[in-house]
Amino acid sequence: MFIRFPFIMCRIFLFYVLGLFLLSASDKVESYCERNYSCYKRYSERFKSGSISRISFWEEDITESVKEEVRTTTNKEYKKVMEEGYPAYFLEFNIVGEHRAINVKQVLFDGIKAEASIFHLYEPSWQLSMIKDFQMGPADANFGFTKLIFPIPVNNTFTISLRRGLVDKLKAQKKIKITLISTYDKKFVVETDNFIKKYGF
Repeated sequence: MFIRFPFIMCRIFLFYVLGLFLLSASDKVESYCERNYSCYKRYSERFKSGSISRISFWEEDITESVKEEVRTTTNKEYKKVMEEGYPAYFLEFNIVGEHRAINVKQVLFDGIKAEASIFHLYEPSWQLSMIKDFQMGPADANFGFTKLIFPIPVNNTFTISLRRGLVDKLKAQKKIKITLISTYDKKFVVETDNFIKKYGF
C-alpha cells in the first residue's frame, strides 16, 4: 500500500507535466529544408474555442545554392520569376463545426486593404510572382458539393498565398485579425497575437 501510493503520485505528476508540455506545444515554430532546393519556417497555433481551430503560417525560400544559380542564370524570365516569387508565404486555416464543405469567397485583414488574385495554384514557383496582395482559390470550386449537408461536422482546410508586401503590413499590426466569409455568408474569425512579428518572419 505504501509502495503503491508514491508510484501513483509519480504517475499523476508525469501526466500533469505531459499536459503542460502539450499545451505549450500548441504554439510551435519549426524550420527545415527539403531536397537542397527549398527551406521552410513554419508557425502553428491551435485555438480552444471558435470555428477556426488551427492556423499554420509558413515561409518557403530557396536554398543558397539555388539562389546562386538564379543570380548567374542567363534566362532573364526564369530569374525574374524566381526573384519575385521567393520567399513565398502561405497561411492555412482549419475550420471545424460546420456540417458541410466550405468555400470562401472573401478574406478580410483587419486594418489592411488587400486585393486578392483568384485562381487555382498548381505551379507556385511561377504563379506566385504574378499575384497581387494574396492568392486564393475560386469560390465556385466543387460548388455542388458544398450544398450537401452531412450528419457529422466536417473538417475544412483553406489556404491562401501572400506577397511579402502584405506580410510586412501584417507584421506592423499590433494583433492579427482575419475574417473568412463563406459562399453562404457565414463569417469565420481568428484573432491572435502578432506571430509574424514575434517570430521574425
